[in-house]
Amino acid sequence: MSASTRRSLIAVVAATALLVSGCGGSDEGEAELTVYLSAPLSGPRAAEGRDIADGARLALANAGGEAAGIPVALEILDDADGGGWDAALTGANARVATQDSTTIAYIGELDSGASRTSIPITNEAGVLQVSPGSGAEDLTRETPASEDVPPAVQPSGVRTFGRVIPSDRVQGRAAGAWMAELGITAVAVSEEGEFGAALVDGLESASPAPAIVPDGQSEATFFARDSLEASKGEALTPSGENPIFAPDALLATEDRFPLKAFAELCASVSDCPNPPREIRVTAAAMATSQLPAEAAGFLDAFEVEYDRRPQPIAAYGYEAMAVVLDSLERADDPLDRTAVVESFLATIDRESILGTYSIDAVGDTSLAALGAYEIGPGGPVPEPEPLDAG
Repeated sequence: MSASTRRSLIAVVAATALLVSGCGGSDEGEAELTVYLSAPLSGPRAAEGRDIADGARLALANAGGEAAGIPVALEILDDADGGGWDAALTGANARVATQDSTTIAYIGELDSGASRTSIPITNEAGVLQVSPGSGAEDLTRETPASEDVPPAVQPSGVRTFGRVIPSDRVQGRAAGAWMAELGITAVAVSEEGEFGAALVDGLESASPAPAIVPDGQSEATFFARDSLEASKGEALTPSGENPIFAPDALLATEDRFPLKAFAELCASVSDCPNPPREIRVTAAAMATSQLPAEAAGFLDAFEVEYDRRPQPIAAYGYEAMAVVLDSLERADDPLDRTAVVESFLATIDRESILGTYSIDAVGDTSLAALGAYEIGPGGPVPEPEPLDAG
């Protein structure tokens, strides 16, 4: 470990002592401002939710538990039950936050569906909401070209939502860039729902973009969908030779993992390789090994503080809190919700553990570095470098 990394690690760990951890965050009696965080702390994505929460805790501790000279408390709430995120719980979390007069920001959610539930509530209350993981296009704009009017999910008519993770459209563009890098000029697409439509729109915006052609004429197949269940047809047969590209939704849980579906298809094929086809997966969140050098202190401090290595999403939980605190520092009045929203939306060239980025007029990050994996017999293997969506 380098001297600079050791100094960063010591600073973060030392600052952690200033923050009383736990579901309730720091001492409410000392706090004048509160940031609420809503994430799945139970159910199938509980490990990711826990890493988001612990990343945010670490960011607040690293800031000394304050911003603009004002003590800040972190309140952490569970938006899930045993089966995944729950609309009733998510809505209740947002209402608890907006009814607290000390609330200055809300971090959440991990899932886009959950964000569609919480955003209207925080938006009506004028509370800044920053998501570490929700990439759906309709959260920030109705169409790629609609920047002037807030989307329906922000009913007040004033934008209050943003994110530190690239959108689904940017993930699709990253897939197109990867194909171009590999010399693929024609791809067949299996698309489903709004998620798939955004991915394909992004694919078509890549420069250069591969031509979308029928399966028999393609050099690769892009499964722009969030499940393989409807894809177990001819396009996915083990006998195919063209590489497969898929989005990060297929990495979310083991039963959606591509290798399992392909293994099932291989069961009746005596000479089927493992994996049966070359598989590449894009991910909105960079793997921890793909993060820039600036993240080294965070990764080490997280392991020291929580006795485990962080998952990729932990860095985005950390940055969601860090940019909220930075927005408080830069706000004309850090006690005013409107001023904090305006400060966040004015974020320019912010240097962070994710890299340098700005927040655009609709609340999207300019960060164009995304995760990239190849699927091997033992599971996903990160590429040496992140994808550049351009």
